[in-house]
Amino acid sequence: MGDLRIENPATTDQFVALMEAADVKLPLALHDGDLGVVVDAEGRDVLTVDVNGGRPDEAVEQIAGWIVLAVNTCGGFRAERA
Repeated sequence: MGDLRIENPATTDQFVALMEAADVKLPLALHDGDLGVVVDAEGRDVLTVDVNGGRPDEAVEQIAGWIVLAVNTCGGFRAERA
Protein backbone atom coordinates (compact mmCIF):
# COMPACT_ATOMS: atom_id res chain seq x y z
CA MET A 1 0.00 0.00 0.00
CA GLY A 2 1.32 3.46 -0.91
CA ASP A 3 1.91 6.37 1.38
CA LEU A 4 -1.04 8.60 2.14
CA ARG A 5 -0.08 12.21 1.45
CA ILE A 6 -2.29 14.99 2.74
CA GLU A 7 -1.51 18.64 2.21
CA ASN A 8 -1.45 20.65 5.40
CA PRO A 9 -2.82 24.06 4.45
CA ALA A 10 -1.23 26.96 6.28
CA THR A 11 -4.30 29.20 6.19
CA THR A 12 -8.06 28.93 6.34
CA ASP A 13 -8.29 30.19 2.76
CA GLN A 14 -5.95 27.42 1.60
CA PHE A 15 -8.08 24.83 3.41
CA VAL A 16 -11.28 26.14 1.79
CA ALA A 17 -9.56 26.13 -1.62
CA LEU A 18 -8.46 22.51 -1.18
CA MET A 19 -11.99 21.50 -0.20
CA GLU A 20 -13.41 23.32 -3.22
CA ALA A 21 -10.82 21.63 -5.45
CA ALA A 22 -12.22 18.34 -4.12
CA ASP A 23 -15.71 19.60 -5.11
CA VAL A 24 -16.81 20.11 -1.49
CA LYS A 25 -18.47 23.45 -0.71
CA LEU A 26 -18.35 24.55 2.93
CA PRO A 27 -19.98 24.67 5.39
CA LEU A 28 -20.81 21.04 5.96
CA ALA A 29 -24.03 19.99 7.68
CA LEU A 30 -25.82 16.89 8.89
CA HIS A 31 -28.36 15.54 6.42
CA ASP A 32 -31.92 16.21 7.57
CA GLY A 33 -33.25 12.75 6.83
CA ASP A 34 -30.33 10.31 6.78
CA LEU A 35 -28.63 9.45 10.07
CA GLY A 36 -24.87 9.97 10.04
CA VAL A 37 -24.73 11.48 6.56
CA VAL A 38 -22.67 14.65 6.16
CA VAL A 39 -23.47 16.94 3.23
CA ASP A 40 -21.83 20.03 1.81
CA ALA A 41 -23.40 23.46 1.40
CA GLU A 42 -25.04 22.34 -1.85
CA GLY A 43 -26.61 19.29 -0.20
CA ARG A 44 -24.26 16.76 -1.81
CA ASP A 45 -23.16 13.76 0.24
CA VAL A 46 -19.61 14.05 1.54
CA LEU A 47 -19.39 11.08 3.91
CA THR A 48 -21.44 8.62 5.91
CA VAL A 49 -20.53 7.59 9.45
CA ASP A 50 -21.04 3.92 10.34
CA VAL A 51 -22.31 2.64 7.01
CA ASN A 52 -22.62 -0.89 8.44
CA GLY A 53 -24.93 0.18 11.28
CA GLY A 54 -22.78 -1.19 14.08
CA ARG A 55 -23.06 1.80 16.40
CA PRO A 56 -26.04 3.20 18.29
CA ASP A 57 -27.84 6.04 16.49
CA GLU A 58 -26.85 8.54 19.18
CA ALA A 59 -23.16 7.72 18.73
CA VAL A 60 -23.40 7.99 14.94
CA GLU A 61 -25.04 11.41 15.16
CA GLN A 62 -22.44 12.62 17.69
CA ILE A 63 -19.49 11.46 15.59
CA ALA A 64 -20.95 13.01 12.43
CA GLY A 65 -21.54 16.24 14.36
CA TRP A 66 -17.94 16.33 15.56
CA ILE A 67 -16.69 15.87 12.00
CA VAL A 68 -18.92 18.71 10.78
CA LEU A 69 -17.71 20.92 13.63
CA ALA A 70 -14.03 20.18 12.98
CA VAL A 71 -14.17 20.69 9.21
CA ASN A 72 -16.29 23.83 9.43
CA THR A 73 -14.02 25.32 12.10
CA CYS A 74 -10.99 24.70 9.88
CA GLY A 75 -12.93 26.42 7.11
CA GLY A 76 -13.39 29.56 9.19
CA PHE A 77 -17.00 28.99 10.26
CA ARG A 78 -18.05 29.54 13.85
CA ALA A 79 -19.71 26.80 15.84
CA GLU A 80 -23.36 27.35 16.64
CA ARG A 81 -25.45 25.81 19.39
CA ALA A 82 -27.98 23.26 18.27
